[in-house]
Amino acid sequence: MFAGTSTGGLIAIGLAAGMTPSQLLDVYMAQGAFIFKRTFVREVRSADDISGPKYDNANREQLCRDVFQDKRLKDLRSADNARGHIVITSFDLGDRSEPDPATRRWKAKIFHNLPTCDDSGDDLEYAYRVAMRTSAAPTYFASYDGFVDGGVFANNPSMCALAQTQDRRLASTIAFDSIRMLSLGTGFFPYHVDGDASWGLVQWAPKIVGLLMDGVNEVADFQAAQMLAKNAYYRVPLRLQTDIAMDDASNLGVLQQTGNQVDISAATNFIANW
Repeated sequence: MFAGTSTGGLIAIGLAAGMTPSQLLDVYMAQGAFIFKRTFVREVRSADDISGPKYDNANREQLCRDVFQDKRLKDLRSADNARGHIVITSFDLGDRSEPDPATRRWKAKIFHNLPTCDDSGDDLEYAYRVAMRTSAAPTYFASYDGFVDGGVFANNPSMCALAQTQDRRLASTIAFDSIRMLSLGTGFFPYHVDGDASWGLVQWAPKIVGLLMDGVNEVADFQAAQMLAKNAYYRVPLRLQTDIAMDDASNLGVLQQTGNQVDISAATNFIANW
């Protein structure tokens, strides 16, 4: 099973669809700048990102449709249902499943294609639309189908993946002690604050998003490591040498070089022994 959030969600869907890591890397290197391309019209409409998203959804949607075509989530599974399972996080802003506006509330959404007894999964969802929903990062992109990036609640989807394996509605029970998890992040740049932070909105504003994202990542790593046996969980650490903005496609080469320098021998040994 492949679990992912945002760009990790795109990778998870790609892997489940049978793409190799090398093929996915080629897409990122060739099309990264295309996704984060700004036009003069976009800059005018967004009033320099104050009153609208930084980028248009059109390029990202075109790429997702080109890569995933008309596949539905059920099409990602192998014929024997042994491979191709996914868990993808997103956030539902409108709760369209609730007909009464008085009780509607935004909520987390976990898309998955594990077979269920009651058809409660998301088999009929188009893969490209799920990819768009999980990667609709607020302020960078507009919401898509009423959904935004799953990173607002699960930048690290490890616990979402674990919880989904224990869903009582699954057609086949998954024994918890049979689970092995390899966790891959997108790298971190170390921050810290010296002394007490007696700050207000102005001081916290540029730091709060990074603080929340790092906190979510760390707590999910802690929870997964505590719940799974020592030989059943491994997270690949990746410290970035410089702070790189999420939408800075000009640094794709730097990120690739950084990734190539990571020692993954422990991860490959972990996979070989699971």
